[in-house]
Amino acid sequence: MLKPVVMRTVTLEAEIDELSPGGAGVAICAIEGERRAVFVPGVLRGERVRAEVDLERRPARGRLLDVLEPSAARVTPPCAHVDRCGGCDWMALAPEEQAREHAAIVGRLLGVPPKSHPAVRALAYRTRARVHVEAKRGRVLVGMYARRSHEPASVDTCVVLDPALDRARAALAGWLEGAAGRGEAQLALGQPGEPRRAVLDLRWSGELPGAVFGRLERAALSGELGGARVFSGGASLPGGRRGGSADPRLAATPAKIGDPTPFIVGADDAPLRLAPGGFSQATEAGNAQLARRVGDLARELADGPCVELYAGAGNLTVLLARDREVVAVEQDHDACEAARANLAARGLTARVVEADASAHEIPRATRLVVLDPPREGARAVAEALAARAARGPTGRAPAVVYVACDPPTLARDARILTTAGYVVRAIETFEMFPQTSHVETVVVFDPPGRPGARP
Repeated sequence: MLKPVVMRTVTLEAEIDELSPGGAGVAICAIEGERRAVFVPGVLRGERVRAEVDLERRPARGRLLDVLEPSAARVTPPCAHVDRCGGCDWMALAPEEQAREHAAIVGRLLGVPPKSHPAVRALAYRTRARVHVEAKRGRVLVGMYARRSHEPASVDTCVVLDPALDRARAALAGWLEGAAGRGEAQLALGQPGEPRRAVLDLRWSGELPGAVFGRLERAALSGELGGARVFSGGASLPGGRRGGSADPRLAATPAKIGDPTPFIVGADDAPLRLAPGGFSQATEAGNAQLARRVGDLARELADGPCVELYAGAGNLTVLLARDREVVAVEQDHDACEAARANLAARGLTARVVEADASAHEIPRATRLVVLDPPREGARAVAEALAARAARGPTGRAPAVVYVACDPPTLARDARILTTAGYVVRAIETFEMFPQTSHVETVVVFDPPGRPGARP
């Protein structure tokens, strides 16, 4: 007979020493004769708080009960739903302090204080968002996951979304009326123009009646929606057809309504086509700021052939290919097609390779590697570059510009490179996700033996 699990907790008062990469505050507490780190969400550095701490977890996790001595940086959150919705975990922190804390986290992990670029705007900035949808018992819920839950938190408005996306988010429950099941919806902006319209990429597991597709078609015809792409498991499609597999990831042929192609205005001020449902930065304005800086750093760092890894739809490629030979490597087929279209629209040439960037061999003549990996980082790439550096002059290691969305995995990969002799030339943080603990970082690495490199 299984014994019931008894959670051991203690209530304590503590001062928050720092904020962690995951957003929670960290306090060092004496618990049962042992000094332990306790992670408490919803607090700011320097605050004195009272928290209920789960002693069974390592590291220990605390639930905030009271803020006894608030920080001067604490502000009233601009969203009325912040206590329920899990989307924005730093809304109680003033935007300028968010930038300082992000820089402090990256500086601690990499050992060098970064230059910080402020957010272009702190609200209504998101031009791409993924929301969770659940339809059961005649009710459709749409939202980010609620705090400490895997259930969507329905809100009347989302203050960080671009207005066009927020209108589509609010309308989505009505469009899906009569559905049953669960899914994820990615919202983005369609082709530049006035007005900008949202486009929808929906992955659905469950039943979608034909009326859903009719509503989406009417929304596209009226201009309420730019277009939609729907992958549905066991869905009723127009004309009585049955759609796809019960697993939406296996439903190879989506229903398309209107033009579901997402776009951003690129860093060169020209439209940049994206892959439907694919990756792009969360903010169009912030992306332009970051991409221009990467382009500038690349020009300053090294001439000659460039390999760009995890190239996506060519967001950086269209800048890099202006004045050098570029091989852009990306695994997603639709993103590769978008990258080729973006290059052609600008009269640029680059070789776009559909392959796993983590395993792609870097040609010997390469003088610059630019990479923008997902959250898990690029350990295999860092190890390959480190091995090449270890071979000495015959291997002639390339310079590196590394764009990262996760400071801990960036720090891991940076250690691999610097242990092999690479030298950090610059670290810069970008406020791409205001109101949250997430930050984008760019690190420039000089290869071993480069003239003028600083040890």
